[in-house]
Amino acid sequence: MVLQSLLALSAVLGLFALMVWAMRRFQQHTGNNMPRDFKVVQRIHIDNKNSIVEIRHRGAHYLLGLSPGGLTQLRPDQTLPLSEATAAELPDETT
Repeated sequence: MVLQSLLALSAVLGLFALMVWAMRRFQQHTGNNMPRDFKVVQRIHIDNKNSIVEIRHRGAHYLLGLSPGGLTQLRPDQTLPLSEATAAELPDETT
């Protein structure tokens, strides 16, 4: 009975070790496929649950708000010209 229990325990531990090895190998494989032009420039923590992240991707900068409710783009990319609709919404700075 003891021998049977030890064999069952070693089989379970062996399966666990095999799963851990497979997970580590899979994580290393997926990490190499990340685009090299994607970079987190900076992250500012507002509180324990909310933060602001600046991301650079292919020369464009994005400012994102992260919260438990999801992801929100806080401002459009600075490198893109303003559309006529967006420019009409902005106040006139000449006054």
